[in-house]
Amino acid sequence: MKYVVLTRSLRKDEGLIKRLERQGIPFASVVLLEHNHGPDFPKLAQQLSRAWDWVAVTSPTAARFFLGGWKEAGRPRRKIAAIGKGTAKVLIDEGVKVTFIASQAYGESLAAELGERGRVLWPTSLLADTHFADELSLRGFEVKRLNVYTTEATVLNEQEKALLDGASLAAFASPSAVRAWMDASEARPPAAAIGKVTARAARAGGFEYVSHPQKPSLEGWAETIAAIFTRG
Repeated sequence: MKYVVLTRSLRKDEGLIKRLERQGIPFASVVLLEHNHGPDFPKLAQQLSRAWDWVAVTSPTAARFFLGGWKEAGRPRRKIAAIGKGTAKVLIDEGVKVTFIASQAYGESLAAELGERGRVLWPTSLLADTHFADELSLRGFEVKRLNVYTTEATVLNEQEKALLDGASLAAFASPSAVRAWMDASEARPPAAAIGKVTARAARAGGFEYVSHPQKPSLEGWAETIAAIFTRG
């Protein structure tokens, strides 16, 4: 039986699952990653109490950790820049006003498009590279990075490993998920990545066929999954 393996939590993949179910595409969920507080999370509320020209939120996961510090700080009004609509939705749903959303959900787009120079607070993953901060710095911004969360591979049981081994298609939302799959299974089925950065990681990891939407979005990702799955 053909099936797609979704690699995030059911909560995160709720919208994707609805789209796959409407198209009759069978799937299995194997959560490859878990997120925990990073070393700088205790500093987040205090930093949010200070004056910043921007707070940059560069993933839905970062948004969830941001919300914890934001609520602890008393929900201060800050100018929020979000990397894309998915990240913005996580914030807006909790009552945060998002001032700016990048045209494409990539750090390079947010760094290039953020208009008003100034001091930027960037709550992010311990594993995030420095490209976003570097690009902002080149444009004259002052960036304060906080590693507010960590990403670790989950420990899979034998049934979950078997689902990876037998997958017809893998759905990836991050390079970390690609690496976790590679550590857990030797299978390299066709892969649908949410964007070009994740696609690049999948190709480097030896997945036999990799595709991604031109612009990273839930709708585009679902369409990419359907296109790969139906082509056989």
